[in-house]
Amino acid sequence: MTVTAGLETVELESAQVGHWPMGVILRDITRGGIAGLIVGVVVGGLGGRVAMRLAALIVPDAEGSFTENGNRIGDITLDGSLEVIIFGGLFAGIFAGTLWVVVRPWLPASLQFRAIAAIPLAIGLGSFGIIQATNRDFIVLGHDALVVGVLIALVGLVGPAMAVVDAWLDRHLPHPASATDPRTTIYTGITVIGLFFAVGVAATYLGNALPVGIALLVAGLTTLSWWLLRYRGIERPPTGLRLVASTAVVAAALFGLALAIPEVQGALGVR
Repeated sequence: MTVTAGLETVELESAQVGHWPMGVILRDITRGGIAGLIVGVVVGGLGGRVAMRLAALIVPDAEGSFTENGNRIGDITLDGSLEVIIFGGLFAGIFAGTLWVVVRPWLPASLQFRAIAAIPLAIGLGSFGIIQATNRDFIVLGHDALVVGVLIALVGLVGPAMAVVDAWLDRHLPHPASATDPRTTIYTGITVIGLFFAVGVAATYLGNALPVGIALLVAGLTTLSWWLLRYRGIERPPTGLRLVASTAVVAAALFGLALAIPEVQGALGVR
């Protein structure tokens, strides 16, 4: 829905107008979780398998060598592919979905700009889990810059993919009408499961990338505040809340990028 006020046009999420407030919130959380799983399996899982194959093609001398996980570079097996696509994809999807639920309210309303903004955000929040200077795989692959570039591009692709899938789900995911609606039970269950995973994601960042974790924690608290306001019928977040949240999201991305630089340098063999 689009509301025009004077010279300013404000795009409102369809779920914000004319629906049960608690249902709106539960649906948003569910939407982010489902989007994360889809993107995790497709981009993180299937895309990760393609990236591994590209690495073998880029550095043919590495073919036959074993990675840190015990996989033989260049080998394509059904078991190995399923392991990367399903388990690796689900792990990536949990992170992507959890983070998306936290940052989505503070990204641009326009899908185009939201997708663009999500690229550096995804790289800042995701690179530390993919590119680690201490991983011996980069030695095996000769510290090849193109291999590192493929991995960074794969991480960055998660951002716009989340924006697109989330927007598609927003058009198709049904709204629960009341507390007794069966869809409410489903969305509540997904929300509870998501809360469990959110604790793990927060612990991971606070333990491995403290500045990023603190910034995300601030963003999460502002998102919780916004949900409370939405439950009370407020249609737009206060300017102060949006400022704090947007600053926290930008800070998380910048801190993540700063922490990723030495890891990328190590992966490239630069000391």
